[in-house]
Amino acid sequence: MERWRSLYIYFISGTGNAKVSSFWMADEARKTGLLTKVQQIDRLENIIMPDPELKPLIGFAFPTHGFNAAPIMLRFVAGFPRGMGNEVFLINTRAGMKLSKLFIPGLSGVALLLPAFMLWIKGYKCIGLQPVDLPSNWISLHPGLREKVIESIFERCEKIVRGFIQKLLTGKKVYRGLFSLPVDLLVSPVSLAYYIGGRFFLSKTFVSNNKCNNCGVCIRECPTGSIIPVNNRPYWKLSCESCMRCINNCPNRAIETAHGMAIIFWIIFSAINAQLILLIIKVLDFSTGSFWWWIISNLLSIAGMVLITATLYHIMHYAMALKPFRYFVRFTSLTTFSFWRRYNNKELKEKIFSALKNPTS
Repeated sequence: MERWRSLYIYFISGTGNAKVSSFWMADEARKTGLLTKVQQIDRLENIIMPDPELKPLIGFAFPTHGFNAAPIMLRFVAGFPRGMGNEVFLINTRAGMKLSKLFIPGLSGVALLLPAFMLWIKGYKCIGLQPVDLPSNWISLHPGLREKVIESIFERCEKIVRGFIQKLLTGKKVYRGLFSLPVDLLVSPVSLAYYIGGRFFLSKTFVSNNKCNNCGVCIRECPTGSIIPVNNRPYWKLSCESCMRCINNCPNRAIETAHGMAIIFWIIFSAINAQLILLIIKVLDFSTGSFWWWIISNLLSIAGMVLITATLYHIMHYAMALKPFRYFVRFTSLTTFSFWRRYNNKELKEKIFSALKNPTS
């Protein structure tokens, strides 16, 4: 009996890691004669759902954000049609590094576990969980890796990804993503903190410097539609997921992470928020040692961080029109310096994609 007649892969990718992984898997599937459909879910627009008549195997490929699946992928999975026992697999790209000849893996947290659970609730059977340690692209934290390092990581990960889908297509189940379960569960609180608060703070750390010529590339290519023109400059909304597509692909290196301003934001937030929490708790008459005090103070802290940061960012955005302020922001950012490499590796990706002609057939 024919198990599958088609393979559908849905991916979201900031800088191409999940996209490359999806293309590798589609290439292997096509060799077996499976009809393959690879779709990018940018902005959750123009997405074709699997055709039940084609007996689909369904895959989801996405980057790891804050030890969790990218929020846009979680929204996509949440809105995915209910399954009738269909088989699915998940693959997450995470921050791979390399020290000399040693490949250093990233951490998944709940990046695989949460969407797998959501799909199980919807009636799907998960037959594969695979992390892939492609190069870290988080330029806000570190410079982009060197080209030779990127190439060696890609070479290693291609074998892993192709081997993963080959095993699935021969009827095997692969749960490599569970091997690091103890560590993943240990960092899971960070996943929650990132999802309910951290990602909103990080969204307000991006700015365009004086090199910006309003070419519009960042606005057009943002996968969540989170960059808009405000006062003739790109403006990052709270819905930004820090996928790093804009900062890595800007043709003029005009997008920076405002490290200095982020520190100032945090200092101001800490000073204001502490006083606000004490005032509200006093008004509500909660004991500072009670459970409800702990819950309410943390929720207020998160809400305060988002509100205060968004307000300060809005002020900063308009202040960027002033040349002295603009230069202060730029030169208190590590990403402005030439040694802080971007992660775009365009030549390598073009070479990979040209070798994988027509991944959807």
